[in-house]
Formats: sequence, C-alpha cells, structure tokens
Amino acid sequence: MSSRCLPICCINGSGAGEPGGNAMLRPLGVSGFVLLSLVAHAADDKITWEKGEVALAAAAADGKPVIWYFVVNQFSKDAMPAVAATGADGAFTNPVIIKRRETFHWVRGDQTLANRFKVQGAPAVVITDADGDVLHRASVASPENLYDAMQLVLQEKYVDTPVTWCDVVRTGPIKKKLLVIGVEGEEADALKSLENKTLVKYHKSCEFVKLAMKKGDEDARKYTVEKTPSVVICDPMERVLERVHGKITPAQLKAAFVKALRKVDDPKANRK
Repeated sequence: MSSRCLPICCINGSGAGEPGGNAMLRPLGVSGFVLLSLVAHAADDKITWEKGEVALAAAAADGKPVIWYFVVNQFSKDAMPAVAATGADGAFTNPVIIKRRETFHWVRGDQTLANRFKVQGAPAVVITDADGDVLHRASVASPENLYDAMQLVLQEKYVDTPVTWCDVVRTGPIKKKLLVIGVEGEEADALKSLENKTLVKYHKSCEFVKLAMKKGDEDARKYTVEKTPSVVICDPMERVLERVHGKITPAQLKAAFVKALRKVDDPKANRK
C-alpha cells in the first residue's frame, strides 16, 4: 500500500463534525500513518510544564531551547479574554505539537515574566536559549502558529553554524571584542565545538584565527599553548584572557567566552 500525505486539520467555527457545519479546515501536512498514531496516543501524552529556573537549568545541560507561553502582555492590567486563552491553549494539546514536545522545555509565564520578556500580542510564545536570550517571538492563535515558530527556531535560529577562520593574526588591534586562536590537534574536528548552536551568539563578538603550532615555537610561547587541541581567547590587543585545551566541549567554551567577555567589558574583572 502506497503512503500519501494527509492533513491534520485545525477546526474553527461552529458545526464542526456536523453535516453541513460551517467549519474551516487548515492543513498541517503529516502522513496518514503518523496522524493515526498521534491521535491514538494523544490522550496519554501531554506537555510537561516546568518552572522557569528549572527549565533554564535543564536547557543549560541538554542544549534544548525553552518555550515560554503567555496569556498576558507586558504590564497588562486585564486578563486575557477566556475565549482567546482557550483557543491558544488548544495549540498545546494538538497531536502534532505533542509529538515534537521533547525538543523543547516548556514554561507557563506569569505577569512578572511577561514584564521581563516585554511580551506583546498575547496569547504568545517567547522562545529562548538557556540564558534566557530571546531566539524568536510569535503570537499563538492556532497549532499552525506554534508549529511554525518551533520549526523556525529548530531549522534556522538555533542551529550549529560554521566558524569563519582566518589563517593569520592581523597587525594592530582587531575590531571585534575577542580574538579567538584555534590550534588543532591530531583530530581534524577538534575545534568543531565552536560551531555548536549554544555558542553561535558569541560569533559576532569574535575574530577567529586558526594557527598551526608546535610546542615551543614562537606562537605557542606567545599564546602559552602547551597542549593541543587548544582554544585561546584574547582581547583585541592579543592579551590572553582564557584558555581551553584537551577534549574541548561546548560547555567549557561557553564558560570561557562568558568570563572573557566579562573581563573585556569590565577591565577590573581582569585583575580579580
């Protein structure tokens, strides 16, 4: 039997399911087999809502983005009309969304969080990384709105991104906040962790230079490289701020970037 694509439909309007009912159907393309499977399990599956600090801590550990759901706007004095909130809530029980829930952490935002994230257009979602930095905002009136927001983040806004390497340190101060020196070891992909989606937001602050070094040569002494692979993070004047070497992980690099940027932004921190 051949497989063909069948739509999951979001039904709006009166008379849904009744002969002659005035319903509007909007498709979400999913195979017929998957549709039947999702409907069969929808009753047992649901989104697990976490507290904000718990979700951020978990995101820091597993790298997943966080979806914050709001039914109130920033500094709102009035509650969201019940019909609007109910319609938006339905998006989070849709089987297509439920099927993909494990790729995110989920938080129901209150008025305090709505103020913090400057929410407008509620009911809405704000999608962030583990630091609470906003990746995307979207109003949610249907499962389609939520699905589109999720896909945009997973496919475009929170993805691994290659580093653009130079092969020489330019003369004089660089224009970026940080100079990142990469030294590969025996493994060709030793510096690939720099491409991790959790680190991409730091790329705009960095000039990346990949150098071939041997222990004891001039560059190795200058940047105090004793092991390979190594990542040495410097200020624009090539003063070393942080080093990571050995088996380099995204978590190690993130910690080093945070410390290095703090030292550049607050020179006093460099003396502590």
